[in-house]
Amino acid sequence: MGLDPVCKMEMSPAGAAAQSDYEGQTFYFCSTECKRTFDANPQQYIDETDRAQGRAHRAEQARPR
Repeated sequence: MGLDPVCKMEMSPAGAAAQSDYEGQTFYFCSTECKRTFDANPQQYIDETDRAQGRAHRAEQARPR
């Protein structure tokens, strides 16, 4: 699963309504509106997505096994 960097909706790339390539990475979106928002200022959303993914990764690592 992936994460729309604008609205944070979980989705698969196969189900994406749109996509953008930025700095060698492909980003997938639930709607063309989210794509337009991202394209207007991608760095804002990349920073937010990196932080959100980092939190999810840390939470996954902290789970007892």
